[in-house]
Amino acid sequence: MKKNSTMKEISFKEHKLIFKNIIKKHSFAKHIHEDTYMIGICLHGKGVFTLENEKNEVNEKMIFIIPPNTVHSCISYDIDGKWNFLTCFIPKDFFENIASSICSKSNYTFKKYFIKDDKLFNHLEELIRTTLLSEKLIDEEIINFITLFCEKYMTYKEKIKTIENEKFELLFKYLKEESYELKELNFYKMAEIMKMNPYYFHRIFSKTIGLTPQSFINFLRVSKATKLLKKYNSLASVAQDCGFYDQSHFTKEFKKYHGITPKNFKNIP
Repeated sequence: MKKNSTMKEISFKEHKLIFKNIIKKHSFAKHIHEDTYMIGICLHGKGVFTLENEKNEVNEKMIFIIPPNTVHSCISYDIDGKWNFLTCFIPKDFFENIASSICSKSNYTFKKYFIKDDKLFNHLEELIRTTLLSEKLIDEEIINFITLFCEKYMTYKEKIKTIENEKFELLFKYLKEESYELKELNFYKMAEIMKMNPYYFHRIFSKTIGLTPQSFINFLRVSKATKLLKKYNSLASVAQDCGFYDQSHFTKEFKKYHGITPKNFKNIP
């Protein structure tokens, strides 16, 4: 199998959607997708996703959905020397505007997050492949898919745990404003914003969110670096602007989250 991954960012009104065909094995450490739904399918191979401390296998012909701001990780495996996933990243506002047309309630969740459904699988495979080959998003098709998915799998049981926790509302409001220097952010500063003892903050944040403060800061750095990579020519400059010690530290942390080096990510068409 040809080992070339592809990625395309499509603008639709005020939203940006990202579509990927990942052919290289792609494992990643605990992280979140900020305000973004990740929906994908497995064409070949296997991924073992950890979500809410439970391991879930995604095998060939399966769909998975990871809600926004939800801590998760994945280990990937070749099956018969093959590994191929298609994924799309859909902004929360875009997804939830469509979901709200089905039901006005906002406290919905899903019956399943790892799904065997041949009809929806084929629909999503065609949607992602067509989008990767074309210059624009077929907006009706993505709206149709989200509508069909929500109609079939939406429910109102207890919601999955996300980082959107009232205990840390003040902190996340501060972080969203981005009026701080990322390279100066540490758990002492986070505790100061929350008006907590630093060591108590570290313990309660880790327990509640599912990530240590430092892991969360590294996620913020990688998230910013991902946006800057296509704009900067120098990896060292990206590393410096995002608060990494050096380019080696940047590469190590970036690979944890994306499964590939910043250089290889930058070279994806």
